[in-house]
Amino acid sequence: MKITFWGTRGSIPVSGARFVRHGGATTCLEIEAGEDRVIIDCGSGLAELGRSKSFSLDRAALYQTHMHWDHVQGFPFFTSLFNPNAEFSLHAVPREGSSLHQVLGEQMRRPTFPIGLDIIPAKLSFHDLAISGSATHGALDVSWAEMCHPSGSSAFRVEHEGGAMVFSGDVEVEQGCKDALIAFARDAQILVMDAQYFPEEYAQRVGFGHSTPIDAVEVALAAGVERLIMTHHDPAHDDFTLARKLQLARDAAGKHLMVENAFDRMEIEVPPAPTPHAVAS
Repeated sequence: MKITFWGTRGSIPVSGARFVRHGGATTCLEIEAGEDRVIIDCGSGLAELGRSKSFSLDRAALYQTHMHWDHVQGFPFFTSLFNPNAEFSLHAVPREGSSLHQVLGEQMRRPTFPIGLDIIPAKLSFHDLAISGSATHGALDVSWAEMCHPSGSSAFRVEHEGGAMVFSGDVEVEQGCKDALIAFARDAQILVMDAQYFPEEYAQRVGFGHSTPIDAVEVALAAGVERLIMTHHDPAHDDFTLARKLQLARDAAGKHLMVENAFDRMEIEVPPAPTPHAVAS
């Protein structure tokens, strides 16, 4: 199972010399196993994915953590949508009474956008999700659970041949869902988790919906994951600041956990679970 990060920033995209190492696109994650593909979130990173693969990407299941604008703004610029032979299924828990279909339709209408959702030539199917559940897309098994964030947010667990990665979505574990996320991520090889704020920043932003590197390390250690990848980087945090954040997390983790910062176009492999050796009778 291959994971590619196409956007790792939170709130708004950023650019410039201070952001070269980590990049500036907002959230989008691609998970592949052979010909099967799941994409999580339609941030501006989705446009980068589309530009990279264009019409060669013609099948995928798109899962949405939530509807905040930094997570949907890339959808109208996803080049693959303009392939008339392409088919995409879109899956999301409705938020505040609005489905993903309604949110994307409102985004692509005048006076805020010149063309509507109805002009997209690709075949789209929309699926409202319950708060928790599971589904299978070819060789990829997807499950989801609800986490703490304003208006709610889904965490996703994607599994293939016994290997598992968990993407927390936007999450503020101090609002009461730390145990839920630990249980959901239990024994996954990789946890990708929101760690937007330094602890001192979080003290001024309680209720904004995000966590800290210390939160992420605590969740990862308690869940028994092998590798923590921190994401949803604050737009004010340049490469130097994110290096400090990474060191803070590594100091907290000690030798018990591999910790990294996500960056745009980062690629990682999730190996299958080892096959148990047969026991001779």
